[in-house]
Amino acid sequence: FFVMVGLVVFSCLLAVLQNSCSLASLATMGGFLAPVLTSSGDGSHIALFSYYAALNTGIFAIAWFKVWRILNWLGFVFTFVIASLWGHESYQAVYFNTTEPFLILFFLFYVAISILFAFKQPPHLKGLVDGSLVFGVPLVGFTLQALLVKDYEFGQAYSALAMGVFYILLARYLWSKQIEGMRLLSESFLSLGVIFSSLAIPFALDGNWTAAVWAVEGAAISWVGIRQRRLTARIFGILLQFCGALFFLQS
Repeated sequence: FFVMVGLVVFSCLLAVLQNSCSLASLATMGGFLAPVLTSSGDGSHIALFSYYAALNTGIFAIAWFKVWRILNWLGFVFTFVIASLWGHESYQAVYFNTTEPFLILFFLFYVAISILFAFKQPPHLKGLVDGSLVFGVPLVGFTLQALLVKDYEFGQAYSALAMGVFYILLARYLWSKQIEGMRLLSESFLSLGVIFSSLAIPFALDGNWTAAVWAVEGAAISWVGIRQRRLTARIFGILLQFCGALFFLQS
C-alpha cells in the first residue's frame, strides 16, 4: 500500500515538473487499475478506498497547478465506477459507517476540483465551467448516497436537503468573494442547491404537500426570474409548478 502511494506521489510530481498531462493520465489509470487487477477478492474495502483517497489527493494537488480536464475526468470516472461496482457486488448495511465517509470525501474532492478548474483558467477563459463535473458529481454522488441510506427513514430526504444546503452555501460563498469570472459557476451551484432542496420534499412528504410546496416555490422562482429578467429562472419555476401539479394529480 505504501509503495503504491509512493509511486502515486512520485508520478504526480514528475508529471507536474515535466508538464506532461499524458504522463499524469497514464499514472492515474495505472494507479486505479492496479488494486483491481491484483485483487484476490477478499481485500478490505477500507484499504481500497484509502488508496483511492490517496490517488484523488494527487489529482487534486495537480489540479491546484494545472488545468488538465482529462485527468480530472479520469479520476472522477475511475473512482465512482469502481466504487459503484464494489457497492453492487459487496456492499452490506454493516459497512455503512466505513463507506459513507469515503463517499463524502470523494464528492468533496471533485466539487473542489471543479472549482479549481474554473479558477485556474487563463485570464481570457476565467470562470470556464466544466459542466460534466459540476453537474455529474452531484448526480452520481446523490445516486450512490440514496442507495446507501435507502433503508433509513427519511435518509434520502435528509441527504437531498444536506446537498441542497451545501450547494446554496457554496454558491453564496463564491458570490461573496466577487472573484472575477466566477459568476457562472456560482449560478450553477445555486441552481443545484435549489434542485436538491426541492427533491427533499417528495422524499419526506406525500403528494399533496409536495404539490403545494413546489407550487409556491415555483411561483417564487418565477417571480425572481421576472424581476431579474432571467429566462432560465422563469422556465425552471414554471416546470416546478408543472411537476407539482403532476404530483397532485397522481395523489
